Amino acid sequence: MGVWGFLTFTRAFDIPMTPTIEHLFIYPIKSMGGVSVAQARVTDRGLEHDRRWMLVDENGRFITQREEPRLCFFSIKAHADGMLIRAGGPLQMYGELTLPWKISSGRAVSVSVWSDQCAAIEASAEVNHFFSQALQRDCRLVYMPDSSERPVDLTYSKTPAITAFGDGYPVLLIGTASLSDLNSRMIAVGEGAVSWDRFRPNVVVRTEVPFDEDYWSSFEMGSIIAQGVKLCSRCVFTTIDQQTGIASKEPLRTLASYRKMGSKVMFGQHVIMKAPEGELRVGDEVRITMRQLPPNAVS
Repeated sequence: MGVWGFLTFTRAFDIPMTPTIEHLFIYPIKSMGGVSVAQARVTDRGLEHDRRWMLVDENGRFITQREEPRLCFFSIKAHADGMLIRAGGPLQMYGELTLPWKISSGRAVSVSVWSDQCAAIEASAEVNHFFSQALQRDCRLVYMPDSSERPVDLTYSKTPAITAFGDGYPVLLIGTASLSDLNSRMIAVGEGAVSWDRFRPNVVVRTEVPFDEDYWSSFEMGSIIAQGVKLCSRCVFTTIDQQTGIASKEPLRTLASYRKMGSKVMFGQHVIMKAPEGELRVGDEVRITMRQLPPNAVS
């Protein structure tokens, strides 16, 4: 059954239960370990502390697990004044370091995320040495200050918004039924289930119907007004086991069998906040006010 047959069959427009936020995640350093939080303040560029830090190479280009899977071995533990970054797995001999949530001084640099150029502040030599030693390559950690504004792509979002160092939009949202559906399909063909760390969502909403979140064009989460703007196309990042750093063909192969739209494999919805004031909390109700597939949901 194709994507559209599946979506029609699930009767996505007839949902009896009220969706609620089940998990909230932030990723303080792009492509490193996530942090599960019970509540998160919403800022003008997404959840507070989410992807404000990023590793770059000697040319200022962003580094992710797509090219450097060993980034999965850096875990992050949040505390009041910042975070503890610990090198684990085969990198554990490099130890740990602490990092504040933000910095206001340091060398000003220009860095790139895909085709976007962003103003940033470089971390200290000590911090850069830690990551360069652990990864055995020249790299630098950079921070996006409030003065650096990176606009989202208005091809999909008709509402102007900014984002941090994420791949393109401030928030990624996924429904629980979507992951359950994927895992049931994988188990049926003898593959193991995968968890949220393969997909790096910010907001996980408890849902009953797989991929109902595809249709959430306008909705409210607690006191926050949000807009779904683009389905998230998935890449080889999802195939990297976050405990071992080893890549396989799953879950991308299974997703491609029923979630391919055009040349892309879709899982999750990119979201912007139309009224980014307040907090999100686990347990907040999600109220959908308009249903419409985004422009990149193609057959």
